[in-house]
Amino acid sequence: MRFKRVLARAAGIEQAVVESLRFDAAGDAFVVSVRLHQRAASRCGVCRRPCPGYDQGRRKRRRWRTLDLGKVRCFVEADVVRVRCPRHVVVTQWVPWARHNAGHTRDFDQKVAWLTTRMSKTAVAHKLRVSWGTVGQIITRVMADADAAAGDRWANLRRIGVDEISYKRGYKYLTVVVDHDTRRLLWIAEGPVGRSV
Repeated sequence: MRFKRVLARAAGIEQAVVESLRFDAAGDAFVVSVRLHQRAASRCGVCRRPCPGYDQGRRKRRRWRTLDLGKVRCFVEADVVRVRCPRHVVVTQWVPWARHNAGHTRDFDQKVAWLTTRMSKTAVAHKLRVSWGTVGQIITRVMADADAAAGDRWANLRRIGVDEISYKRGYKYLTVVVDHDTRRLLWIAEGPVGRSV
């Protein structure tokens, strides 16, 4: 019992019961099978509102990549259904360990986002054994959550700093706008020479 709680914590699993841990030799990875707690089941994947099931009889087994266990990749696996939300129509049910329509857990996304502040996307992709494009998609998801949590970035703005740097032999520019009072990044844009960004 205690091992399952430790495993759930290590894999970033919340509001779920760990059923089993197995090693998938074909995929060279650990697979943690879980099921949602009753109170977390049948919620809209977008707004988390309790909703009636759409296709309860046809559960689909899904996997989410989570943080590695040592040197071995690890996946969380669970049965998910679609629900009928009055606002978002038919969507995949909410799972507490991952963002809606994501193939990775929140903990994995957070690690990727943190690593990209310290190294290049190529290095992060190589280190975590994901594609370069996947790193970009994860950054987009994490930034969307951060933007939603931050609210209006332009409210109460008094002093800004604008900086521009060229790279790739002067063919591209990167423009950065920051709030001097809070030292928060407000906006970043990339564009070629001669184009307004």
